[in-house]
Amino acid sequence: MDNRTRIEIDVGLELLHAVEVQSQARGETISQFFCRGAETLLRRHKERRMLEEYVQAREKMPDQQEVEEVLRALNKSTTDTAGPDV
Repeated sequence: MDNRTRIEIDVGLELLHAVEVQSQARGETISQFFCRGAETLLRRHKERRMLEEYVQAREKMPDQQEVEEVLRALNKSTTDTAGPDV
C-alpha cells in the first residue's frame, strides 16, 4: 500500500525555475526533488539536535577536548545548512 499523499504548495517563479533545472539535471521529478530536500533538512535538524544534546550531557561531565570538537562541528553545520544536496 502506498502511504504517500498529494499536497499543494506555493513557490515563487524563480524558485520553481531553479528546482526544475536541478531536478531535470538529476533525472528526478519536481516532487522527488522537494521530498529529497525536506528529508535532507529534517535529517540535518535531527543531527544538530543530537549534537546539542551530546554537548549538554558532556558539559555536565566535560572532557574539554571533546566538547570543543563538537562545538566546532556545530558551528560548521550552521554554516553548511543550505548545502549542495538540497
